Amino acid sequence: MQQAMRIADYTAFMYLGTLIETNKTAELFQKPQHELTGNYVQGNFG
Repeated sequence: MQQAMRIADYTAFMYLGTLIETNKTAELFQKPQHELTGNYVQGNFG
């Protein structure tokens, strides 16, 4: 995730083969629009 934040302009989050969210990288990591994305980037996943 650190590498994505450093080099990507846009990032997508997929779960079980389904595209959950795509956005500008900074926005996806700082203000995710979907609960699954938020849980993943906060490390509360699994």
